Amino acid sequence: MEFGFTEENEKLRKEVHDFFINELPEDYDSQSGARSDRKQEDFQAELVKKAAQKGYTSAGWPKKYGGLGFTPIEQGIVSEQMSYWGVAWPGALGFSLVAPVILTAGTDAQKEKFVPPIARGEAICFECFTEPNAGSDEASVQMRAVENGDSYILNGQKTFISGGQKPDWLYTLARTTDTIPPHRGLSIFMVPGDAEGVSYRPLPTMGGSRQNEIFYDNVRVPKENLIGEKDRGFYLAMTTFEFERSAVSPDARLGMQRLVEFCRTEKKNGKPLIEDPDVRTMLARMAMHQQVMWLAGWYAAWRRTAREKYGPQPYNLTMFMRKQWAPESANMLMNTFGMYGQLEPESRYARYNGSVGMRWESSRMIHAAGTPEILQVVIANRGLGLPRVPRKFNAMINEALSEE
Repeated sequence: MEFGFTEENEKLRKEVHDFFINELPEDYDSQSGARSDRKQEDFQAELVKKAAQKGYTSAGWPKKYGGLGFTPIEQGIVSEQMSYWGVAWPGALGFSLVAPVILTAGTDAQKEKFVPPIARGEAICFECFTEPNAGSDEASVQMRAVENGDSYILNGQKTFISGGQKPDWLYTLARTTDTIPPHRGLSIFMVPGDAEGVSYRPLPTMGGSRQNEIFYDNVRVPKENLIGEKDRGFYLAMTTFEFERSAVSPDARLGMQRLVEFCRTEKKNGKPLIEDPDVRTMLARMAMHQQVMWLAGWYAAWRRTAREKYGPQPYNLTMFMRKQWAPESANMLMNTFGMYGQLEPESRYARYNGSVGMRWESSRMIHAAGTPEILQVVIANRGLGLPRVPRKFNAMINEALSEE
């Protein structure tokens, strides 16, 4: 691995860095997005359009579809700066998951229709995979899509679907054929968010994350909205997860710097927090973990540039490390702040902008892109080459667990 950046890379990094300096208010707090109000949402919507005009939201996509045609390293630099400032785009799933899959497997007409509006920040997409009885096991999806003339009719329910804005498109996994094994009968559709028969119910969660239940009641979707081949949607779902898990160059230095500065000025029992040995240990562990995450992210970006020589990266550690670290770091912060950490941001007695409690709550919601256990299976299979449990043994295990 060639560890270093060219002059052009550093020029790009400064360009993106300066963009955020000019566009973000001095008191911008990335934690404020966890429980945002209408004013915050309007600001984010305006910011994403400005970033889209620069091409930052779709830096690695072909220029033909609104991207900049950047290399993985250049795209990583843009992602790094977004992570540094703690920026989360409205409709981020469209940028990171939906459009990349359409660019990979969609027809030319689908690319022209769906991708440019996403690149401009004009189209919000929801990823609609999870169901009440199908989460980690996507092959168990039961939503039905039945052919009817030049359309499909969809019926079913999705749950724990992330998103706080009104969606333009529902990127939906549905069953088109009953097969054994069941994963060979799934397909993916782009469903209009306002289609007749689609309804939404908010699903309150810890940490203020916006989740939804979505119901499909005889929803008619034209056949040209089928992404990829019929009954091959499971493989596109796995491709979606690969994009979702391939975090590039996470960079939380700004948040780390602010936390260190807070510990320098905030006092406990008359002494700055940073003089407390336990606090210093916490900060040191956070700094080390941040650096390891940063290196793992850049390794993933570099591997993409060397894909033809070394093949695809078997697995990406960054998402697994995030899920492992989130509860631990949140616990350390809560132990440091004590009862103050549980206060809402609106409380006059809240410390550190009242973000500790939100961080602790949200660290309990780490199912997106697969639970830590699922990611461990991926690492075991692809990284270590361990064999998978045969289907018949899985059936025996499930039967034994169901016995009283």
